[in-house]
Amino acid sequence: YASGYSRRGSGKNNNAGVLIIIAVVAYLVYILTTLLALRLTRLRESYADAYSAFLTQRPRELESALTKIAYGLSIAPGEPHGARAFFIEDPAQAKQDVARIIDQKSKYDLDHDGVLSERELELAMETDAKSNWRKAAELFMTHPPTYKRILMLREIEQDMNTGNFQQSNIYKHV
Repeated sequence: YASGYSRRGSGKNNNAGVLIIIAVVAYLVYILTTLLALRLTRLRESYADAYSAFLTQRPRELESALTKIAYGLSIAPGEPHGARAFFIEDPAQAKQDVARIIDQKSKYDLDHDGVLSERELELAMETDAKSNWRKAAELFMTHPPTYKRILMLREIEQDMNTGNFQQSNIYKHV
């Protein structure tokens, strides 16, 4: 009886070990598929940028919009949104977003003229590109880093200026 009982007990331990291994493998698969889905989302955004540049024929304007969003130079005082009373937008989150944008603006707008010069933009993009934190965080981002998007739009603009950007090669730079 005692030997049978000990065998049953060791069987339970083996089952527990197998379950732990299955749980770890399942979690790793979950992490890998999440990272893959995020990579596909970033790729889709790059394709959308390239197509937008082709469709509008104005990659410089897309670059300008990205610069304003990412580096904080799109702040303009305005009227409060009418839907605010209905809490359609989250006022607390909006306040945090504005604070972050203002911080970015003061960080990158070195001459404080409210406009990012070409040199200031280059410095901001270099800072982003060299950031080790940004490189690690990129794995979990839904959009490509702004500096990569801007560089791609500049390549597209160069191709447009030389006549090399056509419908057949819209996604060459992605």
